[in-house]
Amino acid sequence: MPNNRSAPFLLVVIAAIVALAVSLIVVKTWQVAPTGPVTKEHAYTRVLQTGTLRVGYVAYPPATIVDASGKRITGIFPALLEDIASRTGLRVEFAEEVGWATLIEGLDTGRYDIVGGLWANPSRGKAATVSAPVYFSGVGVWVRPDESRITPADNWESINRPEIRIAAIDGSTPLSIAKTQFPKATLTTYPNLTSESQLFLDLVSNKIDVFFAEPAQGMLFLQANPNSIRNIASTHPIRVFANVFLMRKDEFQFKNMIDTAIADLQSSGRVAEVLREYEPIPGAFYRVAPPYAPLDSKPD
Repeated sequence: MPNNRSAPFLLVVIAAIVALAVSLIVVKTWQVAPTGPVTKEHAYTRVLQTGTLRVGYVAYPPATIVDASGKRITGIFPALLEDIASRTGLRVEFAEEVGWATLIEGLDTGRYDIVGGLWANPSRGKAATVSAPVYFSGVGVWVRPDESRITPADNWESINRPEIRIAAIDGSTPLSIAKTQFPKATLTTYPNLTSESQLFLDLVSNKIDVFFAEPAQGMLFLQANPNSIRNIASTHPIRVFANVFLMRKDEFQFKNMIDTAIADLQSSGRVAEVLREYEPIPGAFYRVAPPYAPLDSKPD
């Protein structure tokens, strides 16, 4: 007959074996389990490793000018990017032309490292890392010369009516202005890569009533189409936006490099020189004020 006194000993042995097996599983799991969320390589790291700034760009003269062949990229931001690259020991590669609605996606997926020549608005500030301002643009309210229904006297509330037809390009800052400030107006949207000149043409042909654009854009159109449109916000722009570079979100060391280079370009006078070269008339763009008081200034 079995020895009843050996049963407790057998149970102890079995329990020890089970405990050892469980501990081995835990140790093995601890060894192979990830210690945290998988993160993408920072664009800044890749830029330093390759020595190359891969650039996404929006065709938006004179900030960025793309010739008919699509091979020659000039303008304010390309010129300044070349200067930034020179000062940081990098080279510039113009990787891809993008549209307003998809430029953030290209940063997030790593198709390029930086985009320049666009306005810093709240949605872009949420989705990307924004550089220091290079210069500022006042946003004009462009209408036909005979337009009498729209006036700044009521803080532009005369635009906020169903009979007023506003035009804007998908993903653009003017689209955000139209949606947030003038929700009652009739909004016509244009595809992502539409040229702003097309909206000016539709304004002239009475397909739309108002279009928000910086003075430089309207001036370029007026050079080819004199007296066809007018800006009724030339004295008091409807908004003022900083023209900036964008990088992928959380790229703070990348931003530090770009901001420091921008400050050097501002201080040396290079930004002012490039703006003078490309602005359609003197004073079309607002300059960044120096962050210090002149030595000969008197305290208040």
